[in-house]
Amino acid sequence: MLKPVKISEGHDNFFTPLRFIFAFLVLIGHAFVVSTKDMQGEPHIFYHFTFSYLAVNLFFIASGFLVTKSMLYREDVASYSSARFLRIYPGLIVHVLLLMLVFGPLTTNLALGDYFSHKDTWSQPFLVLPFITTDMFLPGILPDNAEHNASAALWTLRYELLAYIGTLAAFLLGLLKHRWMLLAQFVVFAIALPVSVMTGVFEDLPATARSILRFGVCYGLGAAIYGYRDKLNFHLLGIPVLFGISALFHITAVFEVLVMVSLGYTLFWLAYVKIPKLKWMQKLSDVSYGLYIYHWAVLQGVFMAFPSFNPWQLILVSSPIAIGLSILSWKLVEKPSLKLKDRMTKRLKFKPKVMAEI
Repeated sequence: MLKPVKISEGHDNFFTPLRFIFAFLVLIGHAFVVSTKDMQGEPHIFYHFTFSYLAVNLFFIASGFLVTKSMLYREDVASYSSARFLRIYPGLIVHVLLLMLVFGPLTTNLALGDYFSHKDTWSQPFLVLPFITTDMFLPGILPDNAEHNASAALWTLRYELLAYIGTLAAFLLGLLKHRWMLLAQFVVFAIALPVSVMTGVFEDLPATARSILRFGVCYGLGAAIYGYRDKLNFHLLGIPVLFGISALFHITAVFEVLVMVSLGYTLFWLAYVKIPKLKWMQKLSDVSYGLYIYHWAVLQGVFMAFPSFNPWQLILVSSPIAIGLSILSWKLVEKPSLKLKDRMTKRLKFKPKVMAEI
């Protein structure tokens, strides 16, 4: 355990179980939000950082590493685009339809005729799938809950998709050819974020721009670590050291960036540490996406049925339901969709025959 950990090639890592843990941490955090009826009700676990905030940052660090790896391994626009589209959209489409057609009718206070004739019911796919808005305010749902939205967690997928597009654009522009270019992705955001805070600009930025800065640091960090993967070692003792250094700067503008670096260091130690007895976890199904997109609706529905639940009771009852839905999503939607990658890639590469000139 005390030996230095190095990043290895292939699938000998723990990213799949770690992503499940991150999704479950988001569920825990949101259980406090739902049960306390307070959007700020989530407990802080490291200064102002909450379960869900840290978990989503970890998702983006891992994504920066894995998606950059995917782009540079494939070096093929059609293959990369197919893989990214099929990872997000099939599961998301089914999710939106289930919330519209099942969750909504079960939780609305409108008559079913009024619910199904309401324009807000049928507008959801046109709003959510292009990420115009993602909360899914279905008509009349959850009347006694504090939050009346069906899917509060989808907003981060907008930035995940932007990151995918950014990686593709960087590849097409030749900005992924050298490792220093990958490092530059991180450095630009790592400077921009604290500078915007120090100058007072950050608070005046629209929420979209603030999120781009935040996730840009995380995603860029993952990309940079991929670029220098053969040069890096991760030590267990380095984890408390980095968090300790971060704590010393907790009242400064660089605190957020230092915490993200500490999170990234911890993530890659956990992902590549050699624990033979836990190798079976590397073969687990990747149900983290399903858990992430379904957990909010489950929490809301359970709390509607049991409004006296405290956060831990809500977690206890909601977790098996949310995990069950995520397993079904993986087995019935996500995994079969990913098998279509080669077929979709061929279609994207298709070039119609040009009629010969007469």
